[in-house]
Amino acid sequence: MSKTFRSFALLLATFMLISLLAACGSTSSDGNKDTKTTAESTTDNTTKTDTTKDTATKEKPKEPVELKFWTISLSPNFDDYVNGRIKKFEEQNPGITVKWTDLPYGSMENKLLTSIAGGKSPDVVNLNTGMTMTLAGKNALVDLNKEATEEQRSIYFPDLYNSTKLGESVYAFPWYYGLSVFAYNKKIYEEAGLDPNQPPTTYEEMKQQAITIKEKTGKYGFVPSYNPPADFYFLGVPMISEDKKKIIINTPEALEWAKWNKDLYDKGIVPKESLSADANYVTDKYQAGKIATLITGAQFLSRVKTNAKDVYENTMVAKMPTLKAGGNVQAGLMNVVVPTMSTHHTEAIAFANFITNDESQLEFCKIVNILPSTKKAAADPFFTEAGADPESQAKVITAQMASLGKDFSLGVKSEGEVLDPLWKGWKEMLNGRVTPEQMLTKVEAEMQKKLDEINASE
Repeated sequence: MSKTFRSFALLLATFMLISLLAACGSTSSDGNKDTKTTAESTTDNTTKTDTTKDTATKEKPKEPVELKFWTISLSPNFDDYVNGRIKKFEEQNPGITVKWTDLPYGSMENKLLTSIAGGKSPDVVNLNTGMTMTLAGKNALVDLNKEATEEQRSIYFPDLYNSTKLGESVYAFPWYYGLSVFAYNKKIYEEAGLDPNQPPTTYEEMKQQAITIKEKTGKYGFVPSYNPPADFYFLGVPMISEDKKKIIINTPEALEWAKWNKDLYDKGIVPKESLSADANYVTDKYQAGKIATLITGAQFLSRVKTNAKDVYENTMVAKMPTLKAGGNVQAGLMNVVVPTMSTHHTEAIAFANFITNDESQLEFCKIVNILPSTKKAAADPFFTEAGADPESQAKVITAQMASLGKDFSLGVKSEGEVLDPLWKGWKEMLNGRVTPEQMLTKVEAEMQKKLDEINASE
């Protein structure tokens, strides 16, 4: 599949996070090696949690413990924040020190796998959901449903916490993430005879509004995200069996969604050129007043404000439409895990819980435009009070959507290779080379073949 096609799908899940943090550095860093830092194992942002026999704070370790903590693309921009949190953890947990190492996004998976194979695993690691599920499938991560306390687990939004669930096991504490909002041009809505105060709540409503906008103004209503794997997942398509051995995508739900998208494309309700456009296409068209809506992260509205002030002044924002009523929305989630090879599970879990607790996440969110995975932090006035401008409103709206956020991953090694036939098949279907029925049959078989090859190489 072409890079331009895939960039559309990855924009919301990965670009929203990594582009925010990309300036944090692209080289490996030890994040101030000389700084000894610690943190409390707490579950709220104001008081220290009562200790239990399962936490590092029950009693001081009999011998000094050093935890190795690896993160993705946080240094140098967030050195003060990370070192400050580590320092607090160390102060509250005498005898435990944390050594922080930051790695570029593209280096983390290989370095982690190499360290595990060499018997020198870090104790606490920042991973995205895909990497987490790959390692969980190899029994390389601690099951937090078994080893973390209920108090530690209960602070997170359930759907985010369960993003790394396999069977009855969960392998990560969720950390920060990004969500999109539905931004739309009030002027174009009015020109089309639509009520700007009634934005769509589902994709079907968005489609019907787009048809009206095209008929009345000649402009396009929206551009699809072209992300069939996540779309299928949120529509309830199984995608893969629980034992990770069988691909399951040729279902009635998947066929209905394929036909729905094919109809959009064939009838010209969405611009056909968008299928091969780059990641800036939709924003550029929205700024130019040629597309009525923009699905984007709150932080990217500043670009519209800078480049097209008149469009920005006519921009309204609303919650993201869902694929089905009351459904989830895609959250590009970062997680914190504890490798099973760590020799300090209790202390590592305590630190992983601390770096992702309410206090830590709220402080992080005030530094950079991200969202917390914890319930109490998301309810802070910082996320509930804002001005009337689109950017401020978008921040509030994404926080309101926090309970709907969920991440998607197949949870298998070389996930991109397994999903590649679906990306290619989707494009072939939209271009008319195969029917939706033929696409699903062919793609399921090709994905199964690739999955079998990967499983056989284990």
